[in-house]
Amino acid sequence: MALVLIAGTSFLAWQRWWREAGPTNPGTCPSTVPAGNRVPFAAHGVRRVALIGDSIMVQASCAIADGLSDLGIRTSRHAVSGSGLLVWIDWLAETRHILATEHPDVVVAIFVGNYLFGAARDASNTIIEDDSPQFFRTWQDRAQALSDVVRAAHARMYWVSPPPIDVEPLRHASVLFEGYRTIPGDHFLQSGHVLDGPGGTEVMQKETCGHRRTIRTADRIHLTADGGRIYGQQIAHDLSADLGIITAPRPC
Repeated sequence: MALVLIAGTSFLAWQRWWREAGPTNPGTCPSTVPAGNRVPFAAHGVRRVALIGDSIMVQASCAIADGLSDLGIRTSRHAVSGSGLLVWIDWLAETRHILATEHPDVVVAIFVGNYLFGAARDASNTIIEDDSPQFFRTWQDRAQALSDVVRAAHARMYWVSPPPIDVEPLRHASVLFEGYRTIPGDHFLQSGHVLDGPGGTEVMQKETCGHRRTIRTADRIHLTADGGRIYGQQIAHDLSADLGIITAPRPC
């Protein structure tokens, strides 16, 4: 009996902290990735996950969905490149629609602060300037409203930390994430650190599966296929670790 207990504990420790995913990049995937066979002790009470956000979520989403599918979770992908909480896509309305039609148990969001052609206006009809104190207040208010929409539908809201971004106009991505972390009742994944360089700096290449690969595109914001895989696999691992005992593997 003791040997069985030791073996079981060792297996759980291995798959949770040391098991690694492979080097194959997932490529394109459908808007809804079906669940595979349900795995015992994985993501208790969670069978459907919805992903929302901008291009960084687009680039990580197939790897996230692959990892969750292996645990028996269906994932729907709704991220839109260039979108943000203040312009272009009305993410409050879009998320209400997702919740009403798909009934996800969990909503996972990555919003790094796109304000393309930003012309959001305040109550006095004055344009809100990017990176102004009013910009950060208004963005945070919209994040709180999005969280309220998700939790009103009895789903769990997860915010994911961005990979390090040290160029304009998205240098504020980490500041916005720190704002999300103040929202009571929400959940937070620090998965962006998987793409950190020394001291949390932005780097263009990382060692992965025994090879050095380029993880960022020339604009130093977006992710290559390897970068999206690494980030997405880390998100799937971190989310599943928060939800259950059995987890998706870490990136190699």
